[in-house]
Amino acid sequence: MTAAGMTAAISLTASPALAAALVRSGGVPERGIDISAYQNANGPIDWRELASHGIRFVAIKASEDTYYTNPYYLPDAMAASRAGLAVLAYTFANPDRAGGAAPPGLAVRAAHYRRGRGALPLVVDLENDPYSTSDCYWFGRSRMIAWIAGFTSRARALTGSWPIIYTTAAWWQECTRSTGRFTHDPLWLANYDGGQPAAPSPWTRWSFWQYSENGYLPGIGWTDLDVFQSASGFASLRPASEPKPSHRQKRRPKHKPKHEKPKPERKHKPNRRKSSRHIKKGRHLPVTNHHFYPHYHLGR
Repeated sequence: MTAAGMTAAISLTASPALAAALVRSGGVPERGIDISAYQNANGPIDWRELASHGIRFVAIKASEDTYYTNPYYLPDAMAASRAGLAVLAYTFANPDRAGGAAPPGLAVRAAHYRRGRGALPLVVDLENDPYSTSDCYWFGRSRMIAWIAGFTSRARALTGSWPIIYTTAAWWQECTRSTGRFTHDPLWLANYDGGQPAAPSPWTRWSFWQYSENGYLPGIGWTDLDVFQSASGFASLRPASEPKPSHRQKRRPKHKPKHEKPKPERKHKPNRRKSSRHIKKGRHLPVTNHHFYPHYHLGR
């Protein structure tokens, strides 16, 4: 893919420098957004229009610590999933309010999370304390690391996956002193400097990059803009779906059920065709939707 082609694939507002940097890194980016209840202030989001403009995933705020759930999470997640977007749920961390092991439970319940094949990890939003003058919630380094460890361990126990850590390089260095304890957690890096950013230590690369906090897109308006880098080593946003029955499996068994009439009796033949139609229709019934798990944003 050429740099010019990559530019169109990344964002309506992304710079050519961003596209070229991702091409050089070998990444195949997918465009995405992260939202909270704020984006619903002017009415429902047009997810199909967003999909038509190349948006492939969304992170939706499900909760904040242990005291808030986003009332728009479920309808947004369902509508985004129906439009073909991969959906992740995120929770905004407020370490000063509860221990790290408590918030994942509310996030999982708010997101109606179902662990299993196709489920995407929970995202934890770690950034400056918006409720005080302390960037690190008045926590020292050791206490913050312990809080994050409590969160990630509990999230993994509940979901089966290490959560994704959303943060900035400055916050991570200031509040954890760039601890190396969480390299098993994929990184979602917020950086608005323009060129492709380097991942903060100890990560070697980021999986997601929030490159704008004031993007504007048809169908939603003002929102954060992100890219997912498939070369990051993080599992695809679109894991293999559950296998569909093959044509051979859909046919009636060769052996006759015990209750079937003898072969000369043909009056049940129409019923067999009806059964076949029913099986065919069943292909279109909802199965596990891997784009919807966790039924999951990143709004602040």
